[in-house]
Amino acid sequence: MTILPRSFVSAAGVARVGDDRGDHQLFADLAAGGPEALGALYDRHAASLFRHAMALTRQRPDAEDLVQAVFVKLATTGAALAGVTAHASYLHRMLHTTWLDGHRRRITGERIVEQAAPPGLKVRGSIGPGSEEAIDLARALDDLPTSQREVIVLHLTEGFSFREVGRLTGVSLFTAAARYRLAIRRLRRTLAPAGEHR
Repeated sequence: MTILPRSFVSAAGVARVGDDRGDHQLFADLAAGGPEALGALYDRHAASLFRHAMALTRQRPDAEDLVQAVFVKLATTGAALAGVTAHASYLHRMLHTTWLDGHRRRITGERIVEQAAPPGLKVRGSIGPGSEEAIDLARALDDLPTSQREVIVLHLTEGFSFREVGRLTGVSLFTAAARYRLAIRRLRRTLAPAGEHR
C-alpha cells in the first residue's frame, strides 16, 4: 500500500476534480489490486476531502487523520470499488460516515470543543483573505452548527448539488437545501452591519 504523507494539502488546494473517466479507471485499477491507483486518487481528491473534514472537525490534525482513514478504508475495500459510479460523492460519503462513526464513539456527555474555522473557504463573491470582512466570515462560519457548516462547504466550495449533498450526508435533498438556507440566513444575520435587520 502507498504510504500517504500526513501534511498533504494547503488551504488553497485543488478544487473538486471533474474528470470522472480518470476516476473510473483509477477505481477499477484499485479494485484489481493496483496500489499505484491509491496515490493517484489521493492526489486528485485529498484537498477536497480535507476541506470537508475541516468543516466537520475544525481541527487540522483531526481533519488529516480523517482523510487518512478514508484512504486506508479505500485501500482495503477491494473488488467492491469496481461498481462505484459517482466517485467524488463516494469518497465524500465515506468521509462523512467515518467522521459520524468516530463522533458517535467519542460522545460521552461532555461538549466537544471545536475551534478553528475551515481554512481557505471561498464563497462566491466573498472578499479576499486578510480583510476584516474575511475574518468576520470565518468567525460566522465557525459559529454555525456542524451540519450547516458541512453543507456550506460541500455546496459552495466543492460544488456538490443539494441532491448529492443529501446522498453523501444521509439526508434528503430537502433537508440539505433547508440546512443551506438556514446557514445562509444565519450568516447574513451575523454579518449584517449594526442596526440593519434582514
